Amino acid sequence: MSSEDKTVVAMDGGDSSDLLSILVAEKALTDEQADRVRRRMRRAQISSHQAILDLEFATQEVVYRALSRCNGLPFVIIGDEQIGETATGKVPAKVALHYQFVPLQLDRGTLRAAFASPPSIRDRENLRLLLGLRLDPVLATPLEVGNTLKRIYGLGADKVIQLRQDKRAQKIQLVEGTFDDKAVESVDAGATGDDASIIPLVNQIILEAIKQHATDIHIEPYRETVRLRYRMDGMMREIPTPPGMVELHESMISRLKIMARLNIAEKRLPHDGRIRVNVGSDYCDLRVSIIPTRFGETVCLRILNRASIFMDMAKLGLNKRQHGILSQLIHLPHGIVLVTGPTGSGKTTTLYAALAQIRDTCPDRKIITVENPVEYELEGTSQIQMHSEIGLTFASALRSILRHDPDIILVGEIRDNETAEIAIQCALTGHLVLSTLHTNDSVGSVNRLVNMGIEPYLVAASLCATLAQRLVRRICKNCKVEEDSIPRRLRAEMADVLGVAAEDVKAWHGKGCIECNQSGYRGRVAIYEFFLLDEELQDMVANRCTSGDLRKAAIERGMRTLRMDGWEKVAAGMTSIEEVTRITSTFRLSYEPDAEE
Repeated sequence: MSSEDKTVVAMDGGDSSDLLSILVAEKALTDEQADRVRRRMRRAQISSHQAILDLEFATQEVVYRALSRCNGLPFVIIGDEQIGETATGKVPAKVALHYQFVPLQLDRGTLRAAFASPPSIRDRENLRLLLGLRLDPVLATPLEVGNTLKRIYGLGADKVIQLRQDKRAQKIQLVEGTFDDKAVESVDAGATGDDASIIPLVNQIILEAIKQHATDIHIEPYRETVRLRYRMDGMMREIPTPPGMVELHESMISRLKIMARLNIAEKRLPHDGRIRVNVGSDYCDLRVSIIPTRFGETVCLRILNRASIFMDMAKLGLNKRQHGILSQLIHLPHGIVLVTGPTGSGKTTTLYAALAQIRDTCPDRKIITVENPVEYELEGTSQIQMHSEIGLTFASALRSILRHDPDIILVGEIRDNETAEIAIQCALTGHLVLSTLHTNDSVGSVNRLVNMGIEPYLVAASLCATLAQRLVRRICKNCKVEEDSIPRRLRAEMADVLGVAAEDVKAWHGKGCIECNQSGYRGRVAIYEFFLLDEELQDMVANRCTSGDLRKAAIERGMRTLRMDGWEKVAAGMTSIEEVTRITSTFRLSYEPDAEE
């Protein structure tokens, strides 16, 4: 055994060289990767299994199955285990969180527990004394252990327990008369934002959301509880919280207000602010929105992650044809290009990717953006933040922008007649205008502009294209399996779109695994619909044709709808049939429901 292996034997609970040998023999690691693991172990003074996971050379399940053989501990998937209430009731949250194990079953004084790392002899003895039980340890992945502990005890259970203990201690001291005046004020105020003890809990809620790639954090108070939810991959997911969170709700809100530099004393009006959070060497911005409700203030934190928004156009999910069309659109000399879709459909990401490509490929073009709010700093562009309270609106800013001779103007959103009119004037006077619009599809943008009071002939003369998009969940690569039963109607529809025989249609889904937290999905990918206006379509717009006629004419000219693009991504194995139907289905109410297939 080499000296570098010996230094980490204790960390692994077994021989690190054995672990690496097993993984190399199973072809889970190459010899070169094993050497890199050894170097990282020596440099960072960490265990071999932790080094492998840090370097992302193998999944947690692969590594821990091999680690279990090294240590002689059985490996379990907690999702397949029955967790007994008797076992969890015997183990305090503080103990389980400190030693990172999940109590599984209690049988005649022996506790079967799943550990996130092989427990040392000393840890086993400490737990035997603390719990008064014999221990039967097994191994599980840290991801599963962490997720299960949050599900059983709630997120931040250890911190909530500590906070409640501190509060009880303060009240006891107050009764005994040992507090000074400043401390009395703190207790009388309930839980103030200045109380430093609430900081770790708020930090954990935010960092856990970032770690799980959530896009939003929702903290919602009710009469007897506080509900914490994350929006992950477009779906709201309940995050278990420990008892006592309702007592800390005001403290959490006050802390968030301080972080966002808002008025902590005002609880009757809505607030909007911004927080910057350091995450390792990078940072995230949080867009803070607080509104008063019957049982207290509710918070929504939108997580603006630089890594997700500064995306190369080639990574947006566009196929080769769509990428070519969008590249042509952003290099037009003038006109309006709109991106449509609901909130959270990735419109801003698409526009920023487009602007970044223009900036990099055409440095001779001047770009000015008008946004509310400016979500990210895009180097090489002049970005204007709206302040409607002092009269700086989209419309007023656009009037001033024209004097700066821009080539490309990004308008955050066209939401009223005045903004729409000035954007069209900009397009008609030799500028390329990029903006967003809230419509259900690409063709609907024409009627939306007309309903805002824009003359159809002006829409026809200025609008070059509309891009509609949605985000669908991406199938987890680790548990992806072929779909064995595709409904007959959908199979026929997919075959028609893909141009193949019905029996050749294939689809996939995720069966659920440790890596995707049993959801079957991990990440999202966009589906698109491009509505390009040629001369004939412009004439139809000017003549006030209906959206149905415009859509039919566009499809005849080769437009691929959102649903069609979705089926192509299903065939490519990116997403599932369930996701495409969820996002693109149009529901028609009827007294005679369709018969089930």
